[in-house]
Amino acid sequence: MQSASIRKWLLALTLLAVILWTIVYFYDQSAQRAERVTRIILEPQESFPYHKLEISASKTNHLSAADAAAAQTNLRQKVEEWLALHHRSAPSLLAAFHVLDDTNYLKEAATNFPNDPRVELTVLTRNAFPDDRRKWLDLFKASSPSNSLASYLSAQTYFQNGQSEAAVKDLVAASGKPDFENYLLESQLDTEELGLFCGESPLKSVETAQAGLAQDNALTTLKQLASQMRDLQRQELNVGDNNSAENLAQMGMTLGDQLNSGVNGNYLLNQLAGMAVESMMLDPLDANTSYDFLDGETPAQRLHEIKQEEFKLNQLVRNFEAIRPALADAEKVSFQERVKIYGEIAAMQWALQQRGNPQSGQ
Repeated sequence: MQSASIRKWLLALTLLAVILWTIVYFYDQSAQRAERVTRIILEPQESFPYHKLEISASKTNHLSAADAAAAQTNLRQKVEEWLALHHRSAPSLLAAFHVLDDTNYLKEAATNFPNDPRVELTVLTRNAFPDDRRKWLDLFKASSPSNSLASYLSAQTYFQNGQSEAAVKDLVAASGKPDFENYLLESQLDTEELGLFCGESPLKSVETAQAGLAQDNALTTLKQLASQMRDLQRQELNVGDNNSAENLAQMGMTLGDQLNSGVNGNYLLNQLAGMAVESMMLDPLDANTSYDFLDGETPAQRLHEIKQEEFKLNQLVRNFEAIRPALADAEKVSFQERVKIYGEIAAMQWALQQRGNPQSGQ
């Protein structure tokens, strides 16, 4: 009798252990999935999965080498025809560069249109001429005097070269400029138009444009700038200069706000980069002190708000990813058009309304 009782207890304990292991396992898997989603949407050089493309492979993986070469030759001929129609203007050369990934077109644009801000920014984001980076930064600032992005990129290079004083001057200048323009939407539209001219479908032309522009985003450089500003903040705090540290924090918050508001705020990567910048700027400050530039809030309160905003965006992306494979091509085209007009958040919400939100069980 006692032996049977012991066996029952052992069986119960074994069952309990299995249940606990199952809970821990699936919790860990869920956490890893959430971490992967967070990493995807927070990393500037990586876009969302629906932006990731395999255009070249999808076109050529079923072709022989000779056929693939012929298709590439035909594509280049169409691009050259497009360039002739547009008199090899700066926008058309940039579109050709983005479609073919041929730096000769970017070099031609840089040679013929060195004062065009879109050309200058593309040269800088691609670091096409690293030995002449300061020259191109100065050209960009001169051609876009009201564009704070030019000053931010200049400040980052000054920091990188150990010229903190010059970097701070650029930061002060950037904080007083009304615009923050990266020209990505204009470049995308030009590249889409070229894709259509080359015979691609509306959806494929969007995908081609997004693939070509993936490396033109300045977010990585701006996050490096925020990290450099944070390092300087800490140095100022270590020597007791609280005012300078607070001023740096305020300038960093301005950068974050420019990233996640207005037209730039239409894109989730910009919003998340803006939140990351704000978090870096608040980290060195006293967590429980109220600051005027935070409208009387403490860094701890603002950081809590940022975490809540990030959680909501992560949840939106997870829900969208769950229904994305079911979207028809027409819906994908409509989705991309809504991104341009209303922003990614509104476009994702629209897609979830079309297909049902998996979170709500619809």
